Amino acid sequence: MLTIKHVTLRQDPQAEAFCQDVLTQVCDTVARYLGKNQVCALVLLGGYGRGEGGLISHPVSGQLYPHNNFDLLLILNQQINADPQLKKSINQALQPISLQAGLGIDISFTTRAKMRNSACRVIWYDMRHGHRTLLGDEDFVPSLTQHTLQNIPAWDARNLLINRGSLLLINRFLLAQNEPERYRSTIIKHTMKAIIGYGDALLFSLGKYHWSYAEKQLRMTNETSVEPEFKHLYLEAMSFRFSPSYTRFQNIELTTWNESIITALQPVHLRCERQRLNKPNLTWTSYLKYAASDAFWNNDSQVKNLMKRTLGMTAGLAIIQEPSPWTYLALTQAEKLPLCFPYVLYRQGKQAENSADTLTRRYLKNWQDFVDANLSNLLDGLGLSLEETNL
Repeated sequence: MLTIKHVTLRQDPQAEAFCQDVLTQVCDTVARYLGKNQVCALVLLGGYGRGEGGLISHPVSGQLYPHNNFDLLLILNQQINADPQLKKSINQALQPISLQAGLGIDISFTTRAKMRNSACRVIWYDMRHGHRTLLGDEDFVPSLTQHTLQNIPAWDARNLLINRGSLLLINRFLLAQNEPERYRSTIIKHTMKAIIGYGDALLFSLGKYHWSYAEKQLRMTNETSVEPEFKHLYLEAMSFRFSPSYTRFQNIELTTWNESIITALQPVHLRCERQRLNKPNLTWTSYLKYAASDAFWNNDSQVKNLMKRTLGMTAGLAIIQEPSPWTYLALTQAEKLPLCFPYVLYRQGKQAENSADTLTRRYLKNWQDFVDANLSNLLDGLGLSLEETNL
C-alpha cells in the first residue's frame, strides 16, 4: 500500500487509513495505463496535498471521512500522442473508485517540460510548498524554484478572488431554481470557499499570503488592519474548511444570506484592487478603464507585445499612462470576464436577486466556456443548464 505523510489536519487514524487506501487505488489505476518511464510524478494538490484536508462525520457510520475532492496532477515525462483517449480512459477508470469512496477524484494532465517552463502562479506556488507525491520523482515538484511568493503576479491573486467569487454568482443561479433547498449544502460550501478566496487575496495584497491554510488562519487572526466583520467571516469559513458543520446553517434563509455575504465581500474586493492598481481612490465606476489598461499592458501574449511595441514607438508614453477604452477591446474573453465581474455580482436590489436574469446567465455561460470548464460538470450533476433560448 502507498505510504505518504498525513493528508488531513486532524490526522484521525481511521480517516487517514481511508485516504491512503483510496490514493493507493488511484496509483494502481494510473500505473495500469502508464509505465514508470512515462510518469514524472503523480501529485496530490489542494488541502489534502498540504496535509490540511478537511474531515466530516459520515451520516450513517459517524466516522470521519474526507469532505472535499482529491485534486491530482499527473505530470508526464513527455506528451503522449499515440493514444488520444488516454486521459479519457484514466478518468473513466477512476470513476468506480470515486463512487465507492463517495468523494470526487479530479485529475489533470501536463508534462515535465511544461512545468519546467511554467510561469509563477498562486496554484503552482501552493503546489510546490504543499503537495504529496504519490508516484514518480519526489524531488521534481520541489525543484520548480521559479514558483516563489515574490514571483506571483498581482493579477493572478486577483483571479483567485474572481474564481472563488464566481461561486456566489453560481449560488444566485441555484437559488433561482424551483427547489433551492435541494442545493443547500452546495450553496454553503460555495460560500465558505468564496470567503476564503477573498481573504486569501486580501492577505496577498497585505504581503501576508502563505501556502498553508493553517498559517493563513493564524495570520488573519493576528492582522490588525482587517475589518472585524470580515475577519470573523474568514475565520469561520476556515474553521468550516477543516471541520465542516452544515447543521449550524440549517435554519438560515439562503437567498438573504447569500446577498449579505456578497455585500460584506464587496469592499474587500475593492480594497484589493485599489492596492493592486495603485489607485487609492478607485471606485467601481472608474474601475473598468484602469483595470482594462493594466490587463492590456501586463499581458504576455505575443500579439499584444507586438501591439505594445508599435504603440509605444508611435504614440510615446502618454498612451501608456492614460487609460483608454480600446485597451478593453483588445483583451481576450477570459481577460474581460474578471473586469466585468464586479458589475455582475455587486448589483443591488431585486435585479441582483433575480439570478435567472440574462446578464447572470450570460456571464456564467462565458465563464464556463472560456475559464472554468468544470462548471458544466457541476451543473450537469445537478441536472441544470445555462442554455437559454434568448441567449
